[in-house]
Amino acid sequence: MFSRIFASLALAILAAAPIAAEDASDHFHWRPAAPDDKPRPWAILLPGASGLDILGDDQHYFTVANWLNQHGMDVLVVDYRNATRFLPDTSKGKPGPRIARIVGHAVGAERTEGHLDARCDGIVVGWSLGGEGMWELAAGGRSALPGLIRAVGFYPSVRGQAKGYDPQVPVTVLQGDEDRITQPGKLERFVSRSAKPEMIGVTTFEGARHGFDVASITQPAMGGKLLHNPAADTASKAMLETIVGVGDLGCALD
Repeated sequence: MFSRIFASLALAILAAAPIAAEDASDHFHWRPAAPDDKPRPWAILLPGASGLDILGDDQHYFTVANWLNQHGMDVLVVDYRNATRFLPDTSKGKPGPRIARIVGHAVGAERTEGHLDARCDGIVVGWSLGGEGMWELAAGGRSALPGLIRAVGFYPSVRGQAKGYDPQVPVTVLQGDEDRITQPGKLERFVSRSAKPEMIGVTTFEGARHGFDVASITQPAMGGKLLHNPAADTASKAMLETIVGVGDLGCALD
């Protein structure tokens, strides 16, 4: 009898307990290289249009974050797709500026916690639609995102980018030559019409389609447009390794 009453009271208390309201910060995922507050180089990851979930795989971007952690970098994964619902100033306009504004909110929130030290070198990595945000942040450079030294795009979208694009930090693009979503021809024209094409390095992988680095896409998807390519995946990681290799990035703390 007593146990039933106790259980009923416990359930009533739980039912009455306030539930924290969801907000944008729930979609800013902080992944530090170590459980301390030491300043370290950092990376901001911007997923593709589907958000964190890629055909049922919700771990790809966190796998990349873990890889970067192993290279001594703190990581912030920004799920802009879900965060925008809570940020009115990001609801309208072209994808690039919208995503960049969401990143601004995310960085502001993290820096109040002592994360993403502006004295440390930082990179932004964007996939597909997230690449629009990557382009925008690279155009703003350090003045828009203090600490930013480089940008990386995995098959980034260029649909929202204007002729005469002017990057303020070097950009590395990793692109499949058989990509039918973010097509290499459009990327080539965009780069050639940019203000500083020498600042944008494009590496094209033979036989690679959209999502070539997503190991879970083992069979062609979306009408054959998406497919993992082990060779391109390995080669792209090697390219990323040259950017974030141990000792290449640091912090100016003096």
